[in-house]
Amino acid sequence: MEELKVTGTTIENLGVLDLIEMKPEDLAAVTQIQNVGVIIAPEALSGALMKIPQRNVGMTVTIPPSSGKIKLLTGQLTVDGEAFANRSGSPEDMLVIAGQIIITSEIEAVGFKEVIVAGQIIAPKKAERALVGAVTRLTGQIAYYTGESPRLFVGNDTFSKAFFDLIDGNMAMVLIGNFEFGSDVDTAVLKQKVAELVVIGELRAPMELVPLLQLLTVVKLGNIVGKENAAAQSEQ
Repeated sequence: MEELKVTGTTIENLGVLDLIEMKPEDLAAVTQIQNVGVIIAPEALSGALMKIPQRNVGMTVTIPPSSGKIKLLTGQLTVDGEAFANRSGSPEDMLVIAGQIIITSEIEAVGFKEVIVAGQIIAPKKAERALVGAVTRLTGQIAYYTGESPRLFVGNDTFSKAFFDLIDGNMAMVLIGNFEFGSDVDTAVLKQKVAELVVIGELRAPMELVPLLQLLTVVKLGNIVGKENAAAQSEQ
């Protein structure tokens, strides 16, 4: 998690602002909160937060009182299903997820009283029943994939044929952000190397690949955009 940045009496420029351990008096000197993706705060802090002017704040997640501990997962993370078991914790503990989390295996047990999600969870289809039963509050999306060993890509990138040639077998690709498939990527390569796609954001690709990409995409929270082949354009 990013370090809490305070400029004078302003808290600013954070992906996640964690106020779980704060008390109302700790915010008495704060006059503004700006450029923050998610604020996570206990319900006891709601009144103090409402008094502080906010600018460019994505969402606020309030945490109910709990006699247990709060485990916070933030950012872009990959975890296995065992993370939900909370083997060394208490049944009264709470799990808060803020960001993009990809779960790589089935969830055998849930050892948290509550699971609160603000962001995206990408999980295997076989974990769906456990997640639906565990998540008590959701602000965002849960997307499921069926392939094995998914690869998570966050941000911006371009994938060429050379990239796919390095892949052994086929894979599930989870794309969060803005991505592009190069003009040298063809349908034969995609059929051989990609089992399925999860698209959260935008994926640009040559027009001839769009139908196959639509078929391979099991979850689409965004857009698949066709682009003209550069070689074809130069011949016109």
